[in-house]
Amino acid sequence: MRTPSTTGCASPPEAATSWQPLTPTGGQVPRTSPGRDRPVAVITGGSGAIGTALAHRLDEAGWSVVCIDLGADQGPDDPTFLACDITDDAAVRSTFAAVEQRYGRLDLLVNNAGISAIGRFTDHDVTTHAKVMAVNYLGAVSCTQAALPALTRSHGRVVVTSSVTGFAPVLGRPAYVAAKHAVTGLFTALRPELAASGVGVTLVHPTFVTGGMSEAAGRADGTERSTTGGEITPDDVARAIVDAVTRGTDQVFVGRSARAAWHLWRLAPRTYVRTMTRRLSQ
Repeated sequence: MRTPSTTGCASPPEAATSWQPLTPTGGQVPRTSPGRDRPVAVITGGSGAIGTALAHRLDEAGWSVVCIDLGADQGPDDPTFLACDITDDAAVRSTFAAVEQRYGRLDLLVNNAGISAIGRFTDHDVTTHAKVMAVNYLGAVSCTQAALPALTRSHGRVVVTSSVTGFAPVLGRPAYVAAKHAVTGLFTALRPELAASGVGVTLVHPTFVTGGMSEAAGRADGTERSTTGGEITPDDVARAIVDAVTRGTDQVFVGRSARAAWHLWRLAPRTYVRTMTRRLSQ
């Protein structure tokens, strides 16, 4: 059983490793040489709840899937998984080179790895802020730079699992909000730049997801993860991503409160802040 993820890499396995896609049930199909007729997707944070659900959904849709994550509890012979710390740029480049050597192509990169920090601004030092930024922002930069030559050749797509925190303030997690704003801003700017080379960019903004996510530091006494509105499931996010990739959609809001937040923040930001603060302070 895969454990919740934060970053993803170590040393990639040798290119001769027998690879295979995940099955929808989480098992493995009989080992065969990787077919080059199936499109290939790489998911960072592939051991987490969203990453696991997405791997299954993409496999159902006919993709060969490679999951990247830290993999402390994974065996070195897992053919669907590459252990890789996405904050280590050299390891990232080596990992993506191994993917391309094995499959000969890359059609989709999902920058899904993420880590949060729950609490007030004064609860976390600069080290915690830097760790959150390194995973959520710089990790996506590193993986995209490593994947871009192959994605350009395939006219592929980059998907970023962002958040409501990527476009609006959300109380109780300022380091995470900052990192998601950064990655959302970067890929919004990259969309027209990469379009010139035939590479699409999709930003996915889920509302609160059941189970939460890994955190960069411990919480101060009495600090709880606050949410508002109905939480969505990891599979809700996975299905939205597959649909967006199929349709070539630029931006997706997952959950009714995500779309409501998008419109309210733009049309009436003061009302959004009052409403968000009241609900998350309860």
